[in-house]
Amino acid sequence: MKIRINDTKNFVFTVIILSIMTILPIGSINADIVPHLYEAEVPVEGQGRTERALVAREALKEVLVRVSGRNEANALAADEILVPRPTLFVQQFRYRKFKSDEVIPAAADGAKPYTQKLWLRFTEKAVAKLLRDQGLPVWGKTRPATLVWLVVDDQKQRILIGNNTPHISRTHIEQEATKKGLPFRLPLLDLADQSKVQVTDVWGNFEDTILDASIRYQAEAVLVGRIYLSFGNSWNTRWSLYSEGQRQDWEVSNSESLRAAVKEGLSKTGETLSLRFTQVNASQESELVLLQIKNITDLKKYNNAIKYLKALSIVTQIQAYQVNTDNVIFGISSRSGQLGLAQAIDLGHVLVADVSQPIIRGESVENKSGQLTADLIYNLVP
Repeated sequence: MKIRINDTKNFVFTVIILSIMTILPIGSINADIVPHLYEAEVPVEGQGRTERALVAREALKEVLVRVSGRNEANALAADEILVPRPTLFVQQFRYRKFKSDEVIPAAADGAKPYTQKLWLRFTEKAVAKLLRDQGLPVWGKTRPATLVWLVVDDQKQRILIGNNTPHISRTHIEQEATKKGLPFRLPLLDLADQSKVQVTDVWGNFEDTILDASIRYQAEAVLVGRIYLSFGNSWNTRWSLYSEGQRQDWEVSNSESLRAAVKEGLSKTGETLSLRFTQVNASQESELVLLQIKNITDLKKYNNAIKYLKALSIVTQIQAYQVNTDNVIFGISSRSGQLGLAQAIDLGHVLVADVSQPIIRGESVENKSGQLTADLIYNLVP
């Protein structure tokens, strides 16, 4: 489709835009960015090739789950037909020593103790292709942040876990969230929090109180967890996840350790959010979505908008279709269609949905006056 220019004073602006579209760098965006999605680190006994091949398969399982957000993705790496040689997915690897203050994991019964760690980085394209070929999504780096309100009762005390609480469960949350690629926040538990929420509020899951206290953290999801040690010395949990006006509850009984109990909550949270914020395109073809962005009046604003769109993993191609005095309509090729694109955009803080006028959709991308009709309309945040 040809570029439509609706105002002659935008002609030079349009020419400059077209000349720089293919060379603009992808910059950072004001959203929760998850780093190191394609990296993993595992303890090893030595530096032999056989052991490296074995742990590479385990590391690939972790990466596949993290990149897709789906727990079933680890079965792909376990399938020796789909992945006969996991080392072919490895882009880089290196061995590292344990730090002096680092806890060395216990080896399996009869195995030699671990002496070092193997760090691996997997090739993004190979991992993405494996997932998409098997009908699983590729979840981008921009993800919904989750605020975690967690109370732990170990029969000695009932404690609310905050950002600086010296409790092992805080470490477990950090480790499990990193494994799942789930950006998280813990409450500060400062005077502002203490004036609104108490341990009993979280333990009782008083929804209105918790969600009101959560507003200041600007998280897209709120996870409420209650973990308690039973008299049988096993851990039991109750979880509630609040996201996009929805609530989901689940319970897990008889976890063998506190870490396993924490893992159950974050694992289910990651998969639930992945299902909500990723769409699988069964046809493997990108869908064209017309996206109008208002408040683009100069090249700097255009630059900010295009960098943001390029950073979205579901976007495969961007083309300016129509340039107006204060807005641009882009043709966006999206792997997840219109809904997936809207959800991905809403996770950031660069574009805000425009609700001042209804969107009229039709079979043609042009209306009777010759103007393009956008599928999605957003305002660029100043």
